[in-house]
Amino acid sequence: MGVRMRVIELPDGWAPYALAADADGGIWMTLVAPAGLARLDPAAAAGPPALHGIGADARPMQLVARSTGSVAYPRTDDRIAHLAPDGAERLDELPAGASPYGIAEAGGDLWFTATGLDRLGRLAPDGTPTWVELPAGARPAMVTGTADGAVWATLNGAGALARHHDGELEIRPLPAGAAPVGIAADGDGVWYADIARGLVGHTATGEVRLPDPACRPHAVAADPDGGCWATLWGSGELARITAGGEITIHPLPGAEPHGLVVTGGHVWVAMESGSLVAVPR
Repeated sequence: MGVRMRVIELPDGWAPYALAADADGGIWMTLVAPAGLARLDPAAAAGPPALHGIGADARPMQLVARSTGSVAYPRTDDRIAHLAPDGAERLDELPAGASPYGIAEAGGDLWFTATGLDRLGRLAPDGTPTWVELPAGARPAMVTGTADGAVWATLNGAGALARHHDGELEIRPLPAGAAPVGIAADGDGVWYADIARGLVGHTATGEVRLPDPACRPHAVAADPDGGCWATLWGSGELARITAGGEITIHPLPGAEPHGLVVTGGHVWVAMESGSLVAVPR
């Protein structure tokens, strides 16, 4: 018998993409349609979350709920946006063609990937970016920070991981055919999701192949109890991988699972088909 899931249907036409949890237990989501953000309070009475639209000329990508209480997210119009608790929004301009995608808070700093420029970026409090150059064609995707102060990113185009620490950049190639996308900190190491090879891996314990080689794992999140969770975009599933490499697959209602976030009792998954799904841990 499968686990009992909670499904929250979103308004017609909504397509959630990335998720983050704030300190008050709210679940933030980016929406590729209609382009914007929304916050769900899982404990509140039924009713659709309010939409914070961003207009028709850009779409939000990944997002992070910051320790400051604000939410930050890259936009496809080469901007990093910040939404304050009072609803005020600030836009930081990036160079044309930056195509920012991943974003994370690490050591109190805001880091992001500039996929179109093959760079990692760090934003100063005033919005000024400083850059870490990556190999040409690296196409960085998601980014995370570890407890030792390092910043890691998946290099989807280069089939590698990047680690930046104390001003030094290290490139860690993965086996042939790799195309990592998702990444999540776990202590001083990271989990990553390889969309091309149908597996997840950890920098300390190695790689774990998933049962369906065409499942296309997209995002990954570390579990506080050990192991990780990964969305399987190609097969419409959620995978739980223990620290010892045991795999449990949860079929999901709807289609195209992308972002996920682990909270105290659940794993929340964004289904681009129009819902959020909460799976008990």
